[in-house]
Amino acid sequence: MTSGEALSLSDYEADFYAMVESVDEPILKTERMQTFREPGSPSWEAFDAGRWDEALLIAAQPNPDLAQFFALLAERGSGLHRLRIVELPLTPYLIWELNFLRFRAEAGELIRVLTADKVWEYEQEHGVVPELMVAGDRAVYDVRYDVDGTPIGAEKFAEPQVVEGCRSQVRALLARAESFDSFFDREVDGLSPPNAHL
Repeated sequence: MTSGEALSLSDYEADFYAMVESVDEPILKTERMQTFREPGSPSWEAFDAGRWDEALLIAAQPNPDLAQFFALLAERGSGLHRLRIVELPLTPYLIWELNFLRFRAEAGELIRVLTADKVWEYEQEHGVVPELMVAGDRAVYDVRYDVDGTPIGAEKFAEPQVVEGCRSQVRALLARAESFDSFFDREVDGLSPPNAHL
């Protein structure tokens, strides 16, 4: 990629949500890292403290704002399409996240899963799939994290050829991915992280 515009975490979040207001094409998200830190998420904080049942209870609480957000995206013809790349066996974080994502899927997020072996050849040619947010044909955000996996900001690209290149590659990976429900039922349902306090 060419160099983009460096954004702090707060500037990235503000810019992305402002951009989403005017996007009427699919919003694409890639997740490749196997462990993140999500301070500020009550469910993640309960998981991180080993309180597994509490983490699931928090995740399962209805979130009308989130459901309304996904409904608005659907009305505009966009929708949030998440590609989650996972390595097996699942990390403790991924066991939590995939359980958390189950409720986001129920609220209207469109999620598909690829196992890492399915992107091995792609990554040999192109490098590791980055953590991207593609806002229709308007912008790409390459989300940045510190060494512990905590988000710290993003690099924004708005050049049409960069945006279209990223969009076409993410779409191609999404087309090969498995539905979230079938992956969850086979690989995740009933799992709890090691050392979780139930």
